Amino acid sequence: MIDDQKNDATGSSAGSDIRATRRAQREAERAARAQRKADAARERALEAARAGGLFEGMEAIPRTAADRTDTERADSERTDTEGADAESTDTGQAAAPDTDTGRPARTGAGVRATPATTVHSEEAAARRRRLIPILAVVSVVLLVLAGLATWQYVEARERTATEQTIAAAPKEATDAAREIVTQMFTYDHRTVDADLAAVRERLTDPALTEFVEQSMPSVASAAKQQEASVYATVAAAAPQEVVDADRVRVLVMLNRMVSTKESPEAASSASRLSVEMVRVDGTWKLGELSAL
Repeated sequence: MIDDQKNDATGSSAGSDIRATRRAQREAERAARAQRKADAARERALEAARAGGLFEGMEAIPRTAADRTDTERADSERTDTEGADAESTDTGQAAAPDTDTGRPARTGAGVRATPATTVHSEEAAARRRRLIPILAVVSVVLLVLAGLATWQYVEARERTATEQTIAAAPKEATDAAREIVTQMFTYDHRTVDADLAAVRERLTDPALTEFVEQSMPSVASAAKQQEASVYATVAAAAPQEVVDADRVRVLVMLNRMVSTKESPEAASSASRLSVEMVRVDGTWKLGELSAL
């Protein structure tokens, strides 16, 4: 009976080993099929990338020796596994399972990573290399265009300002001529020195020099001797000639009312004057005066 029990135990052990071997064989076949599917998926991905133009302008990625070695190693592993499984089936001995997963141990087979990440990285780097000079050229062109636009804008503003200044010069010069001529020919013998002195800041050479050296002394002396009072008004004034934006000749029609101690009744007189107005530091001044 003991011998029968030993035989039954031996037969049960042999049957368990065969079943374990078959399970290991099935696991190996499934692993091999999964590897083949991964290889096929890789090839399809590369073909799709080529068809989509992702590798356009790029050299074809050569198959490295490491890739060939991995493929040959995987094929060799599948062949060795199938041979070992067949031999284990024939002899009734099972391969030692992996202690962690319960699957047959695999030795010598490398894990192959998909090349999708590498392909995308190389593609992105290539695009960046192509974009850098393009962006540099675009930046330079934009800077040049911005500079030209700014220059044209400034030039247009200056031209417009000059045109506006020239257009406004006749009226401004005429208004200033009215004021200065009226002030120059209005004085009283009691305040004649102050009256004439106030006119000096409204004049410029050569009129300023002539007025200070000749007109002021003689007019002041005569006004004091005759106790004269003169009141002047401009009946009319108009631009006679626009030389440029800072120089305008104005025609002035002047009326004066003069009274002295000998002739208390004011007597009127009229005269025509040609006045050259000059813009000095933004202010219109009388530069030359002549009677017509």
